[in-house]
Amino acid sequence: MPTPPAKNKSKKIVLEDEKSVLAIKLLSLKDEAVVHAFHVLFDDLTSNPQRTSKAQYNKEIDAAVKRVRNGKFVSNDEVMNELDSW
Repeated sequence: MPTPPAKNKSKKIVLEDEKSVLAIKLLSLKDEAVVHAFHVLFDDLTSNPQRTSKAQYNKEIDAAVKRVRNGKFVSNDEVMNELDSW
């Protein structure tokens, strides 16, 4: 669980601290599926600042459903086990 920011630190410094902690945790991941999920998430957050159209959104949902039906997913238990190892 994240610790609350120190009162004497600026928000920018706290954000940089949090990014460093997250980077270290991501570098320690061993599960390829979890790493891929983070990669997709960050790519989506950083590379496409425009809003998604309804058609594109539905296309992405359909693709996600197809991946899950093909067994390409990480269970909540697997994620929790990975988090526990941090």
